[in-house]
Amino acid sequence: MMEVNVPSANLLRRLKDTTARVHRRVEERVNVFSAGFDLPRYIGLLRHFYGFWEPIEANLKRLPELRNPALALDERLKAHLLEMDLRRFHVDLTLVDRCPQLPQLHTSSQGLGCMYVLEGSTLGSKFIARRLAEHLSIDSGSGAAFFNAYGEETGARWAQFRDILTSHTDSSNDELVCSAVETFQCLDTWPASGYSGHNRDSAELSVR
Repeated sequence: MMEVNVPSANLLRRLKDTTARVHRRVEERVNVFSAGFDLPRYIGLLRHFYGFWEPIEANLKRLPELRNPALALDERLKAHLLEMDLRRFHVDLTLVDRCPQLPQLHTSSQGLGCMYVLEGSTLGSKFIARRLAEHLSIDSGSGAAFFNAYGEETGARWAQFRDILTSHTDSSNDELVCSAVETFQCLDTWPASGYSGHNRDSAELSVR
């Protein structure tokens, strides 16, 4: 795992500051708001995210330390929503590539650091969901279940997760922060077909 020099501040501030650069790179590649964003590119984005979320959530489920009832891990898993969206567009899930380079997830701190990235993505998803509804007429029931994962509860679900993070012991916070950075880095280096519109022809073939 890459070493990260984190500032001595509270955990949430450390997470935000330390992941800021790679977080921004990932956001810039999600071109939902570009003029050329269309249905084939959206399907490519879903494929891209599924290839990351599905294997990473499988690893999170293997961590018994994350089975804290307060965390409600099963309620926070979203790969099945991506499956639902992809099936809506007749995509064969067995043909969707899975990301081979994932963050190390062996401890509760690493798991929470990874979840900081996955859960944090729901905050931006509400803006993407609005764009999909306005630009492509796609909502939670017609191919955007993933981006509408928590609906009106998005803020409350993030606040609950944030409380769990802030109650985490300081002794392992460095590991947690490093895991968040590593998760962003893995997502950033995961081949960008879903972002850039590459493989457009294969995406178009998935639309019937």
